[in-house]
Amino acid sequence: MAEFITKEQFKSSYGRGKSFFNVQIKGLLGKLEQSTKENEIYDVRIFLSHSHKNKELIFYLVELLKSYRIKVYVDWLDDELIYPPSGLTAVKIKKMIKENKKFIFLATVEAIESKWCNWELGLGDSEKYIEDIVLFPIAENNGRWNGNEYLQIYPYVINQYKSFLDYRNYYIQYPSGKKVEFVKWLRS
Repeated sequence: MAEFITKEQFKSSYGRGKSFFNVQIKGLLGKLEQSTKENEIYDVRIFLSHSHKNKELIFYLVELLKSYRIKVYVDWLDDELIYPPSGLTAVKIKKMIKENKKFIFLATVEAIESKWCNWELGLGDSEKYIEDIVLFPIAENNGRWNGNEYLQIYPYVINQYKSFLDYRNYYIQYPSGKKVEFVKWLRS
């Protein structure tokens, strides 16, 4: 796999620090469904698999996806889910993976170590064609990304020019070597 975006690069590209995140995230993400419906152009919905330890990164990824005018499902924003997780949580997650057209796995160290995330990826794999699943790898700030071998079978997001704010720089890299613009993948 290629050189990956680091957590710090991804966060700093949007010019928001932790204080912004702590104050704004609940309000902004809580309004995600409403604002996406009002501005939606494309009828594509994404299930976003991630570690809850990466909530801050989710904000930035959702902002990026909103710039494409795409609906995103984030489990901890779902009022129907109860915590701690239960069997009902698993049923709802399975339903949402099936109902959403695309599946993005925010592949951080924390997500790769998460039993829930690996379970979700397995479900996504069984419900989607490989064309509708993509990894969004985010490396540690030292540049290391230690993905498991089985992750090598999935396409993944790269930022071709290291300009993270410009959504036109994001591409999907397939294991075959083929590249597709991220926006085209999202809209397909």
